[in-house]
Amino acid sequence: MQIIPDIDGEELVRETNFDIAVPVHVETFGGETKVFAYPSVLSLCETYAARFAADLYSDAALAYLADGCAAFCTSLGYTKDKHSAVVGYNFLPQGEPTCDFAFCKRIRRDGKYENLTTFDLSACLAAERVIFAAISEEKIVSVAVACETLTAENVGNSIEISTETAPDFRGKGYATACVAALSAHLLSRGYRALYKCRRENTASARVARAAGFEKTGDFAYFVYRKNR
Repeated sequence: MQIIPDIDGEELVRETNFDIAVPVHVETFGGETKVFAYPSVLSLCETYAARFAADLYSDAALAYLADGCAAFCTSLGYTKDKHSAVVGYNFLPQGEPTCDFAFCKRIRRDGKYENLTTFDLSACLAAERVIFAAISEEKIVSVAVACETLTAENVGNSIEISTETAPDFRGKGYATACVAALSAHLLSRGYRALYKCRRENTASARVARAAGFEKTGDFAYFVYRKNR
């Protein structure tokens, strides 16, 4: 396990009126765990790593981190709420994605279809992020979007993707098709899709598996909001 000081993150919350603080972020891929932590909570993370080595994502382990982070953040005017602890799974594609490109298409310009999702597709296109969408009756009912622009500098990397389906169209396979299509597109250009979902979002995990992804790790981070 590596514990990496997030010096810039702590400086940001100490020196500015930044809205949120994320003092600890734990990521596990393929059995390797990295902990990104504000310097003020490094000792907390060292104790966490030693005490909970057998299960870093157990309820007791996460409660220990949450309590320690809350004490630090409260001293800086941040508070926790029921959404402060974000815990979930990392998925990566296994093998060649299987997808039906007739079921969805790449979106290259805004305005051709009515968008029923909450994604700001105009902003995504302006940032040159790749979008695949399922179309029903000239409406975008589901999308999968790359969370960053594809560049020569990040070729070969894992690119996080996001997906959403409009409520009335869920459970029909649209999200699975979009995710598989985006994953295949990224793979053909030398990237690998990274799919993340919260632990409680079982529907999202089903989409990942149906699109040819397998769970390869976990993540947890703790978000505290500035008192206003």
